[in-house]
Amino acid sequence: MIKQVMTDERVQAGLAFIEADHDRAIEEQKEIVLVEAPTFHEENRAADYARRLTELGLVDVHIDPFGNVLGRRPGKGQGPVVLLEAHLDTVFPFGTNVTPVEKDGRTYAPGICDDTRGLAANLSVIRALDHAGIETQGDIIFAGTTREEGMGGMSGMRDLLQSHPEIAATISIDGAGVDSIVYQATGIRNYSVTYQGPGGHAYGAFGLPSPIHAAARAVTLLGDIRPPATPKTTFTVSLIEGGHQIHAIAQQAVFKINMRSDDGAELDRFEAMAIAAFEQGAALENARWGREEVTVSYEKILDVPAGTQPADSVIVQAAWQATEALGITPRLSAGGCTNTNMPVSMGIPAVALGRGGKEGGIHSLGEWFDPTGTYRCPQKSFLLLIALAGLHGVTQPLIAPRVQA
Repeated sequence: MIKQVMTDERVQAGLAFIEADHDRAIEEQKEIVLVEAPTFHEENRAADYARRLTELGLVDVHIDPFGNVLGRRPGKGQGPVVLLEAHLDTVFPFGTNVTPVEKDGRTYAPGICDDTRGLAANLSVIRALDHAGIETQGDIIFAGTTREEGMGGMSGMRDLLQSHPEIAATISIDGAGVDSIVYQATGIRNYSVTYQGPGGHAYGAFGLPSPIHAAARAVTLLGDIRPPATPKTTFTVSLIEGGHQIHAIAQQAVFKINMRSDDGAELDRFEAMAIAAFEQGAALENARWGREEVTVSYEKILDVPAGTQPADSVIVQAAWQATEALGITPRLSAGGCTNTNMPVSMGIPAVALGRGGKEGGIHSLGEWFDPTGTYRCPQKSFLLLIALAGLHGVTQPLIAPRVQA
């Protein structure tokens, strides 16, 4: 199918346009990064992106009740609705110096890659479709989504899909490189675990069970768990705090744990073992002193579903062929924590494609981007969109319209 799409003169014109549009897209990337967008506070960047989508002629451009920005490029009808998106939010708080600095062929700025590059790349795709006069059979929705990072847990994408049941396939632009195709979804579960006790003077009340010691026992138990290498399953106790001064037995200790797995059933198993460790930490501390005075409570604070789809599914194979058509050797990434999690877990065909170029220091103040050859990212999206939605009068859509209940 991709080979057939590639023979069309309009498609070739669009690919050439994207390469010629490279400098403009990079400049837009540098403009967008200046609009700060911490997770849960993306409204300024949403407004900026909505303006850009409107200026490019999309219809029904709006910011939905969840903060996502959407615009539609209508097809000729009777085709599937396909989504191309990148996320608006970054991990950096307001007040971070995000001014781009050029050095040795790289652009340095917090958030310059993740996912500002994706947002800019998708604007280039819109221009190419229009420049080449491409008419797709199905509609294409272009979006900037909220709450992808951290405790946002990809919930912006979840909300968008739940409110648009007509979307039959999704493409997300996220991650490094131009060869990667993420087609599976790594599940995430975060817990906050709290131990409480009476507390007291470090000397005078010695013998009371300690919430900090109970938490330490639990963390030690967690550290001894050996998750499987396949499916890849990981965990870390990422934050821990407790007590109020050095000469006191703490009244409270809290730690947070991040658990991930490429397999939902394995994540369930690890979660059960983790909860047992939470509870055993308190039991061991109480048993040590013979007093039932430390209690434990825990709360699941993030739950991102795992999911899978076959490597030989239509969308994965089309992404593979689109990558090869541009002279790039494709690479399937079995797991990943991207906006692809949500559609895959909902049974919607989806892939996440790398941003292109070279990058480093992601999520750090030293984040950098080398734009060399990065136009191949929007070229790949361009080809895949056309194949999925169907090139009117030339090819049928690879994806059927989604049947709504």
